[in-house]
Amino acid sequence: MKLCKVKLVNFRGYKNATFNITNLNVIIGKNDVGKSTIIDALDIYFNDAPIDINDLNVHIPAQEPKFIEISCCFEVDPREPITLDSSENTATCLENEYLLNKDGLLEISKIYDCSNGKVSKANTRIIAKHPNNFETPLIALKITDLKRMARDSGINSTNDSIKKEIRKAIFEQTANLTFDDEFAIETSTKDTDIIELFKKFKDDFPSYMPFRADRTNTDKDKEVNDTTKAITKTVVAGMETEFQEMKNKINEKIQELASKTLEKLKTFDENIANTLKPDIDSKALDSLFSFTFSCDDGISFNKRGSGVKRLMLLSFFLADAERKNTSNKGVIYAIEEPETSQHPDFQIMLMDTLKQLSTANDRQILLTTHTPEIVKMVNKENLIFVQKADDKSVIVQQNDAIELKKVADTLGILPFVSYKGVIFVEGTTDIKFLKNLNNLPTLKAIVDLTQFTFIPLHGSGNVDTWIKENYLKDSNVKCLYFKDRDDDTAPTIIQDNNVIKTSKREIENYIPFTVVENRFDIQFTDAEKQDWDNIDVASVAVNDHAVHLNSDNKQSENIVKNILQSKEVWDNITFAEADLSEFQNWFNRMKTFFDN
Repeated sequence: MKLCKVKLVNFRGYKNATFNITNLNVIIGKNDVGKSTIIDALDIYFNDAPIDINDLNVHIPAQEPKFIEISCCFEVDPREPITLDSSENTATCLENEYLLNKDGLLEISKIYDCSNGKVSKANTRIIAKHPNNFETPLIALKITDLKRMARDSGINSTNDSIKKEIRKAIFEQTANLTFDDEFAIETSTKDTDIIELFKKFKDDFPSYMPFRADRTNTDKDKEVNDTTKAITKTVVAGMETEFQEMKNKINEKIQELASKTLEKLKTFDENIANTLKPDIDSKALDSLFSFTFSCDDGISFNKRGSGVKRLMLLSFFLADAERKNTSNKGVIYAIEEPETSQHPDFQIMLMDTLKQLSTANDRQILLTTHTPEIVKMVNKENLIFVQKADDKSVIVQQNDAIELKKVADTLGILPFVSYKGVIFVEGTTDIKFLKNLNNLPTLKAIVDLTQFTFIPLHGSGNVDTWIKENYLKDSNVKCLYFKDRDDDTAPTIIQDNNVIKTSKREIENYIPFTVVENRFDIQFTDAEKQDWDNIDVASVAVNDHAVHLNSDNKQSENIVKNILQSKEVWDNITFAEADLSEFQNWFNRMKTFFDN
């Protein structure tokens, strides 16, 4: 089960914000804007951390309901067998019960009523793309209600003694099912026959481990304490299966003894009780253990300096990165300001380790930072930019929605510049072309271009100017330039290992003419085919073969260039051996340049 999306409603500065979670997430923003709030919200959701009335957004209008909502969406196997009926031990699956949201994710919300000036115990609900044909969701109905509904509607089930079979028959035999994209199904009410789903799934949730930047200055320094808890959780995660089997056996024994107790109770009075069902609330396995560390001469580790304690945290991540995980359970590490109290060299080591950890499917990283150097080590898609929209609300920006100027004002840098280096190109289609090439396994094995930042300079002349002026010569950014040959025969301005020039006129000339013909339903002349490496492909298609995609011919040419980099086109491309050899040469030169 993997966390994919988080939604916060009325929680502190967040009026209503949704953001995606990937394997590596770097939360940036000014002080007191709401970075740590994200980490705190997930701690409440996963670990039942304390929540109080002061966590309620203070700007809710008087006429609106007072509540806090924290929602998480998880990637799950939609057809994995699961028991959802409290009175039956029969397996169904989330897909068959229409319990996944419109994106195919399992979305579970925890909602806290704050209307009485205090925070109530959380109610949980599933948000799903669910049929709205029924007054009550079928999953919540008791078997007598399901039988009555089927009988009244003339629906026949293959087995009317099993609830999932009756539900299946009703779903299949109800004409014109209509759906709500955000149908709320209550899972914590006692008036239905559905199990408490939050508790059901909680055992499968990823372990959530927050590491704070705050210092408590006590013998039980929280930072070290959290590290020991993380070690315990990590070890215990590999034993969850055995522990669950033990819990099941204990539950069976308790139920067995409870049944015998009931039999004896009935010998005193038959009417005292008909059932005796134990409500068992067992603790998590990792909560049963605690320990501390002592160093040389028995000195307690929590008496060491804060920088050394953070190094302990770094060492734990290094060890976990090298460890082969034997558990199917995921782990989310949430780290506030990992750069705190660390030498710049250790900051880089920590980030490299966290990035390595994040490549595992069962590890996700969230961290907050103010440090430009940390941000420069990740890609733009890893950023979560938090900022105040006004005095009353906080908004979250990701990917293309990120306003780079505001980020630059916040951190003093453009965050999408990778510390690995920058590849300058003439235009955006060159970026798409190189990224498409990077999907070819033989080329990606040479160098992975996702590690680098691409910057389009919009024209061959601009690339030449940047090469000549070497604007970033006083920075530590490594710059490589990728140029089209165009129609000139002049040598590249600077014959250096940081300039790669195509042998063909433009990148469009590497697309086989048969693919272009099929895509635009045109036929190139024999002369055009023979001179394919040198013609202006987009211009010839538009001006000589009437591929008009816009009233403006120049715009049509740009559209043609973009279409030629689409997945639809690339799925039909088989490159010539000579082209592949040239591509390999490019990638080898990139690898050599950036490695050195």
